[in-house]
Amino acid sequence: MAKDIELVRLNPGADIPQEVKELYLAAFPEEERRPIADIEARIASGDPHFSFYVIQHKMDILGFTTVWSLPGARYIEHFAILPKYRGKGIGADVIKKLTETAANEHLPLVLEVELPENGEDAARRIEFYKRCGLIAHDDFPYWQPPYARNLPDVPMMLMSSGEIDRETTARLLHLIVYNQ
Repeated sequence: MAKDIELVRLNPGADIPQEVKELYLAAFPEEERRPIADIEARIASGDPHFSFYVIQHKMDILGFTTVWSLPGARYIEHFAILPKYRGKGIGADVIKKLTETAANEHLPLVLEVELPENGEDAARRIEFYKRCGLIAHDDFPYWQPPYARNLPDVPMMLMSSGEIDRETTARLLHLIVYNQ
């Protein structure tokens, strides 16, 4: 199944499937979530920097990912596979597809992950992305800005599919993705 997956971009006028909304809310803590209304507004407006993809096999929804087009990089903001489809190679195949698409544009793929000291799940995610060929920039202090005023900054680690200018990438993430 993993090789037959599709990344279906939601275009203006498309609704986020309820199953995907529920996955989004379950997969990310509040401080790591963009408000759903903001995501829906970006889809509706056709935001040129933002893409929301439903991961599908035939008509079955497997998960989703959001990707930003930044100057010099493609950034995965959120990525989750439905629990019943985890461990089947689907996540690795999605990362491979996104890495290849970015590489075809001569760009690295970038993402943020929780620090390994945040627990077993965080450490497992980092190892997953390493197996997918991403580099952990664990010597670069990075903080995800809050999505809302009442939420804290979140210590994270950048990972990428190739070498990046970490300072510039962090600045672009804060400016374009987080409006900081």
